[in-house]
Amino acid sequence: MKKFITILIGFLLLSFSAFAASAQISVPGKNIPNEENVSGVRLSLLHGETAIVKGLDISVLGLSDMDNFTGLELGLFFGANRVKNEFKGLSLGLVNWHEGYDKGANLGFVNYVNDVNGVNFAFANYSTGDSMINLASVNYVEYDSMVNFGFVNITQGTSLVDVGVINYAEATSFQFGIVNATKALDGLQIGFVNYAENGVFPVLPIVNFKKSL
Repeated sequence: MKKFITILIGFLLLSFSAFAASAQISVPGKNIPNEENVSGVRLSLLHGETAIVKGLDISVLGLSDMDNFTGLELGLFFGANRVKNEFKGLSLGLVNWHEGYDKGANLGFVNYVNDVNGVNFAFANYSTGDSMINLASVNYVEYDSMVNFGFVNITQGTSLVDVGVINYAEATSFQFGIVNATKALDGLQIGFVNYAENGVFPVLPIVNFKKSL
């Protein structure tokens, strides 16, 4: 009988833990319940830290801090979202701060991200890694990007397509804007001023293209 009661208590504790992990409230220095793995809904007030969250994460008046996240992030009332390692899903917030790998979409006032397999839409996008599709007033990518739409587009590596007022990429296939600049053009530039180190001429109005060998 004693053994049965012990097993029953253990089972109830495990059941309670599983139930508690389906919802969590995070405040500075405290998680209620104290779980590092949440599958369900999490609410972060001012500042909350949890290792793994799958489901819906809501940050209010502060920073929601996680290692890995899958699902929907909502930053309400000046809420910001931070994911240190892997993000999969949709992030909506004043600031989306993702340091690892993203697969999905980020919509905010500022997206500060690393590697993104998806879409960034904001007033300003800053990527410290590779990025797929960026739409913003200012897009800055430290490595490679596929498509950039914005007032200013800067790619320190290779971009496939840049459409904006001012476009710069170390290497690119296509640029359309008022001022276009690149060191290595493997396609076409259309704009008022087109600069390409390997262009048919270094600087041309209207159109510039790669010089044939």
